[in-house]
Amino acid sequence: MKTNTKSITMRIGFTMLAVLMMFGFNSCKKSDKSSGDNNQVIIWSPDPVNGEIPNEVLPEELHSQVCEYFTLFSGDNPVQVDGQFVSRPHRLLYTTVENDTVDIYNDRYICFVVNHNGGVDFYGKQWDDQYQKYYEEVFRDLKRVGEGDNFTCYYLTEAYPDGLYALQSTIFSGKWNQSYGGLKDFQVAVVLLETSGNPNLAPVNSFRILGDGDGLAADTAWLYGKAPVSGSVTPTDFDPFQMFRVK
Repeated sequence: MKTNTKSITMRIGFTMLAVLMMFGFNSCKKSDKSSGDNNQVIIWSPDPVNGEIPNEVLPEELHSQVCEYFTLFSGDNPVQVDGQFVSRPHRLLYTTVENDTVDIYNDRYICFVVNHNGGVDFYGKQWDDQYQKYYEEVFRDLKRVGEGDNFTCYYLTEAYPDGLYALQSTIFSGKWNQSYGGLKDFQVAVVLLETSGNPNLAPVNSFRILGDGDGLAADTAWLYGKAPVSGSVTPTDFDPFQMFRVK
């Protein structure tokens, strides 16, 4: 009997992803800013508003500036992305951070998985040169907007680097159809929304726009093959904010 190796690999991968989600990041709405628990990293996602991403993710005063360099889709019927991809070369397209000199970033691995509820779960990772490890992200039921093949999805990350509250948004955008061989026009915007006066982070409302240098984040079966994956995700407070650290 012929064995479907790809099917088995995907089933094993998604089982491990479920384990990661069980023991990984907390996914809940807005933590108590006064708690300041060490290593407490929380990601959460407010609902779209009339087919648009909410102001909590991209404040109105930043909207036009970010959208000069980032394609933001809207709508109530986004494509349901399902697959593993890598943005390579992962290039810096625009930045407001002073003295930004890096042009090509480490490969950005991303995976979208359709869950049993019909929503989309997310898992991502990127190598951190400074700490010589992967920074990993896990989130259930990623909120999405868009129409047709277009999608924009997003989440918020909050933690206490140096014991001071910080909040940032991550927004993905692109086009997906199985025939594309990946995510077309893939981009990611990362916006530092709040720092509570943290002197080691860039100013509030700093942002970077990155994307795939050749316009296609290609299909790549990376999740449980070429990249090692631990059984849990235990980031430090500074991990999510590394790109905004200035000291």
